[in-house]
Amino acid sequence: MSNDQKKKSPFSSRKFRHGSLAVLMVAAVILVTVLLNVVVSTLDNLWGLKYDLSNNKLYTISAQTKKVVQAVQKDVKIYALMQTGSESTTVENLLENYRKLAPDYIEVTVVDPVKNPTFAKQFTQESLSTNSVIVTNGDGSRYRIIDQYDMYEFGYNSSYQPYLKSFIGEQKLTNAISFVTADEVNNAYFLSGHQEASVSDLGYLTDYIEGENLVVDSVSVTDLDKLKKGDILIIAAPRNDLSEDERLAIKAFLEDDGYMLYLTDATCPALPGFESLLDLYGVKVDHTLVVEGDEGQYYRSPAYLVPTIEQHDVTAGLTANEQVAVLPYATSLSLPAVEKNEIEVKPLLTSSRKSYAKVNLESTETEKEEGDLDGPLTVALALRKVDANGNDAGGKIAVFGGAGFVTSSSFYGISGNTDLLLGAIRWMNGEADTVTIVGKNLMTNSLRFNSTAEMYTMAGIAVIVMPLLVLAAGFVVWLRRRHL
Repeated sequence: MSNDQKKKSPFSSRKFRHGSLAVLMVAAVILVTVLLNVVVSTLDNLWGLKYDLSNNKLYTISAQTKKVVQAVQKDVKIYALMQTGSESTTVENLLENYRKLAPDYIEVTVVDPVKNPTFAKQFTQESLSTNSVIVTNGDGSRYRIIDQYDMYEFGYNSSYQPYLKSFIGEQKLTNAISFVTADEVNNAYFLSGHQEASVSDLGYLTDYIEGENLVVDSVSVTDLDKLKKGDILIIAAPRNDLSEDERLAIKAFLEDDGYMLYLTDATCPALPGFESLLDLYGVKVDHTLVVEGDEGQYYRSPAYLVPTIEQHDVTAGLTANEQVAVLPYATSLSLPAVEKNEIEVKPLLTSSRKSYAKVNLESTETEKEEGDLDGPLTVALALRKVDANGNDAGGKIAVFGGAGFVTSSSFYGISGNTDLLLGAIRWMNGEADTVTIVGKNLMTNSLRFNSTAEMYTMAGIAVIVMPLLVLAAGFVVWLRRRHL
């Protein structure tokens, strides 16, 4: 073969050599990618190796859930009502994470509600949405139902249009597993018959309270005798007083180491019967209106307190999650003038030194007047019976001077408010180390600028600098290929 023929051979040109090298590199990248996916998939099947790249860690189980689930020593059956072709990836991944945490005890079964429309009827007569979940113990004698829509928290914009705020499926599922595997279940009773907020009024709290291994119900004048040791009596902003028989029944319940959650505020009238129960422990309701003078410690109005959170087991969840509570129209509470050795009373929430409490609630003067109480003021407290060593010795009571933090629809949606109430319930249940599982934020994170100059600088980089860099890189590549 002549030299001219060799020069004309396409296989000996630099273009062919560079092109072949590029093809080989592409093939190598594809091969490595396929092998890497096979290896990762194998490791995931064997050891659950997976990394959550979502910005809100939507598919990551919290440490609190791992602690609860890995301690499960009883069979748990989870039924996912998923119609074929309409499965929720979020719920599927969540359930799979739970199964992997306790594969010997947790069984996940997918049930198609279209093919098996009567399956859920053995648990509830209500219609459940697709991707709802039913959690039961081994024999199905205790169960919790989690509708798909209950796995999400909704917010409202300025036009009162709803939007998805956060995913709380993990919180719901972990609470359900705790409930069905609990050795014993106590009750949380809402007192009725005194124009207080009832179970039906506070239905949005029921799921949260039930998540603390409690059965939620109401108790009326005629069945106070069903209160027993370990139950929690919730009295939510009553307007009418107790009869003497009711007062004696509740007093006997508290003396038998019962638990009570008492909610009041500045709008509630004086109720000697109810307040005599608190007076047994030296606690008094002042019937004032606390006004906050520090702009950093109120929300929209000086009467909507953002109180200082004191260190206590009740407030541990708020402190850990850096949350705040908002108490509207709060009344101040007086701590015991003389401490009793067998009773420990601690403040939970306090106003600032710039606050004051209006004593004359009929006054039209908003500024501090003579006779008004100076801050700081206690607006929530917790008391318990203790032994000689300062350990729990029975009954516990939590008193909140701003009932609207959970009884008002304008305030209960503030996450710190709900967690404050749950903190009191956990404290009574002896679960002081429990921290609330925070929902996964589903809101789109928007880019915010601190100044107009910063905005134009970022716009210039995105619109001018970045495209020029891409063009320059393309021009360099073109020049190199031109000389091949």
